Amino acid sequence: MGLFDGFKGGDTAAPMGIRNAIKEELDRNDWNYEITDEKEDDRQETYFYMRNELENDEPITAVIVVREYNHADGFIKIKLYDIAYLERAEARAELLAKINAWNGEFRYVKFCLDSDQDVVLDIDLPLDIHEGEFQPDSVMAMMAVGMRVVEKVYDDLTELCTRGHKARPQE
Repeated sequence: MGLFDGFKGGDTAAPMGIRNAIKEELDRNDWNYEITDEKEDDRQETYFYMRNELENDEPITAVIVVREYNHADGFIKIKLYDIAYLERAEARAELLAKINAWNGEFRYVKFCLDSDQDVVLDIDLPLDIHEGEFQPDSVMAMMAVGMRVVEKVYDDLTELCTRGHKARPQE
């Protein structure tokens, strides 16, 4: 079974099945996390929030988002936050050039600079409607891939950015 085999959703998925499978995997690995659920008539969304540390002991925030629809394929999104933020506007062009290069270099992960000037890493996994068994350990493996990519670019990133997250004025 390949990495994306069994990532199924839609009306054939048991309610909260993927959510519970990820929760059990996090519990099995003794990870601390918080869960938020949102539900509408045609979709269900679950957010898993947790803190993780890079090899240099710098903390980052990891969020796993599971969106399942009743009528269509859904997705799992892994986001890594609090990596770094752009403090110097004059470094923006150079940072965006590096982000574009990294996005071309790495297959499953994509970096972006959000509206708060924070560097964020995104990983999207499809939830295809097909037969198979959901593999929550694949989600954890992809989160580890994201962490390794952040480790790989960390030195280049911190040459242009400030470590962590810059709080908005209202935070």
